Amino acid sequence: MDCKDHSLIVHVAVLHHSSALLLKYRDPSLYDNQTGWFLPNDSLKHTEHPEVAARRVLKEQAGIDKASFKLAQIESFVGDNGSWHIVFDYLAIPNSTHIMKGKEISGAEWFQIDKLPESKEFAHNGWGRGVLMKLTSEIPISK
Repeated sequence: MDCKDHSLIVHVAVLHHSSALLLKYRDPSLYDNQTGWFLPNDSLKHTEHPEVAARRVLKEQAGIDKASFKLAQIESFVGDNGSWHIVFDYLAIPNSTHIMKGKEISGAEWFQIDKLPESKEFAHNGWGRGVLMKLTSEIPISK
């Protein structure tokens, strides 16, 4: 089911101690023609619960199936395509840093929170970086 008026998206900030997982997607046309680093994300499937979507995204895109999840915030804005975006930002804490890139993923790396790439290296003008900085400023990060 495709809707041009609304976009329901799950965005997952994956943290392990003082590091965050960032991804690059193989086909930018599936991601608003954006390149650069992203937090793992995807559209919700019809009737899919946001936490189920967050778990699916982490498994499909990074091969992570053991993690604790917490809804951190909900964002609401009009996207570049004019649709109303509702974004469920989850915080995920995996048991390890082992990742297996999914078929849509061209790059996957762990970055120290205090050594993240610059905003210009992120997709969507640094949106994922901004989300990470906000979420990590609100929780204690162990080193």
